[in-house]
Order: sequence, then C-alpha cells, then structure tokens
Amino acid sequence: MRIGAHVSSAGGHHLGFERARAIGAEAVQLFISAPQQWKLPAPSAEQIALFNAEREKYAMPAFFHGVYLMNFGSPREETLELSRASLKAYMHFAGLMGITGTIFHVGSHLGAGFSEELNRRIAAMLLEVLDEEPENPSLLILENNAGQGNCIGGQFGELGAIIRAMGSHPRVAACIDTCHAYAMGYDLATADGCSAAMAEFDAEVGFARLVAVHANDARMPLGTFRDRHENIGEGHLGLDGFRTLMGHPAFGDVPFLLEVPGFDGSGPDARNIQRLKKLRKELGIAPPRQPRIPPTKKPK
Repeated sequence: MRIGAHVSSAGGHHLGFERARAIGAEAVQLFISAPQQWKLPAPSAEQIALFNAEREKYAMPAFFHGVYLMNFGSPREETLELSRASLKAYMHFAGLMGITGTIFHVGSHLGAGFSEELNRRIAAMLLEVLDEEPENPSLLILENNAGQGNCIGGQFGELGAIIRAMGSHPRVAACIDTCHAYAMGYDLATADGCSAAMAEFDAEVGFARLVAVHANDARMPLGTFRDRHENIGEGHLGLDGFRTLMGHPAFGDVPFLLEVPGFDGSGPDARNIQRLKKLRKELGIAPPRQPRIPPTKKPK
C-alpha cells in the first residue's frame, strides 16, 4: 500500500516526482493540461523523455487525472466530441509516459436519469477511446462520483453497469474516492459499513479492477451528496474511519492518493501523508521500498 498525492505540474510535469518525494509521497497523480480547459495536452518529445527519466529515478507509480469538463452523459454532441478528444489525448500520452492510467469522472446525465440507452452510449464512447490505440497498456480508470449535479457513477452499480456494457474490457479499472463514497451514503468509517460497501463494490465492479483510492476525509456528513474534501482525520471519516478502511483486504496493494486541501491550504502535504503512514504502520502493513535519491547538487 503506497501513500501518494496529487501534485502540481507547474514548471514541468517531471517536477511532480520531486514534489511528491519532498512531502513523503510514494505515488503521484497529476494533470498534464489545465483541468478547467479543453486545450489538449501536448508534451514535447524532450518533455516526455525527461518525465520518464524522473519516473524511473523515483520509482513511483504515476496516474493522470482527466480534465473536469468531460461529460460523457451530455446530450450535446460538441461536449461529447470534446470529451472524447480530451480523454484520447490523455490516454495517448499516458502510454508514452509510463502512466498506470487516467482517472476521470464519467460526468452527469443532467437530470435525464441513468438509463440503459445512456449506459450503452457511454460504453461505446469509452470503447472508442480504448480502440484508438489498442496496444497502449495504460488503463482507463472510472472514478465514483459524489452524487451532486445528477452525476453518473455515484453508485458502484452504475460503474459496474458501464464496465459490463464495455464487455468487461481488460483495460478498464476503477478508483474509489473515499469522500465521494461517504457523500453517497457508503459508510466507510465503520466496520460494518465498510464491509457492506466493499461487498457491493466487489459484486458490481470486482476488487481486481480497483487500482487506486482517492484518500480524502469528508467535510460533510454521511449521505449528503456534497463533494467537500477534508484533511485526513479532520472530517467525518476521521482517523478511525481511515484505520477501518485501510485494514480492509481490498486495499492491501492499492495506492492511496491524497486530494486534500492541506493544512496550509496548498493541497496535499507531509502532515496528511504522515497520518496515513502512521495508520499503515499501526495496521502492520509493510511500506514499499523506496530508492535512495542522492541530493541535488547546487551550483557554486
């Protein structure tokens, strides 16, 4: 179980690994384009080579997060085309940059409801993305939503339905956001609630497809459909909730990626990382081996 974090890619995507290591992270998630814009990512060959060199040096699994604008449930063809183009671009560069996979939100049905017809349409579009580069090993990772705004995928059953409609494609995986799940009414903070939630996930999606966890405490109470991330131990999940969650066998080999606000408001930080590492140690879960990185020599 690696404890990782979403980090900034400002100044160069390759800098994400150094930033992650500086706060004690063991895995990394990042954007490679502005998350609130449709502009497609376009790393140069030199930037890709530099990113790969840093990834190998730090020996960290890396994930992309897709842009927030994507909506595969939209009735507007323009939005659907932009969504496909964005996800295809992310998947293309994920393949070139040794990325485990691209985590993304399916979108919102905008009040129309999650019907069988909509499910088939979404599945067809996501298969189109995968078929663009069939030899690309990078994963397409569906994330559960918090339920607000008629979001698709808040219930594990909806994620499972999309995956089944895709013919259970081997390159489709899932990410559980702990805050989103709690907002949807999955009580991950208690032993019984966590067991019930994970039994449902296994039946609908399957533990074998779980490749990442967005580890976020919840600022809002259980089942309020509000996506408000909180620092670890400061929300309604609390330290006991994360202890329960991390002790579940489904998460034994799954990286936890922090998307918390940070104690200084600057995003995931060492204090949040250390809280999860302390719980991991208490549970007797072995940390991953980390390569020794020699200090950067400063010019005289």
